Amino acid sequence: MREARARWARPALVAQIAFTEWTRDGMLRHPRHLGLRDDKKPRDVVRERPSGRVAG
Repeated sequence: MREARARWARPALVAQIAFTEWTRDGMLRHPRHLGLRDDKKPRDVVRERPSGRVAG
């Protein structure tokens, strides 16, 4: 079944997600839900960008 129009939702919750890496097409590899955050508002959340540093 295909919807005629997209329906957008306003974010209400913020989740803490751990993941291995971003894929080339912008998806998360091996994402895991760590819990909900009550110290951040949805409008304050931004996509993380790589720092260029190698963990070690």
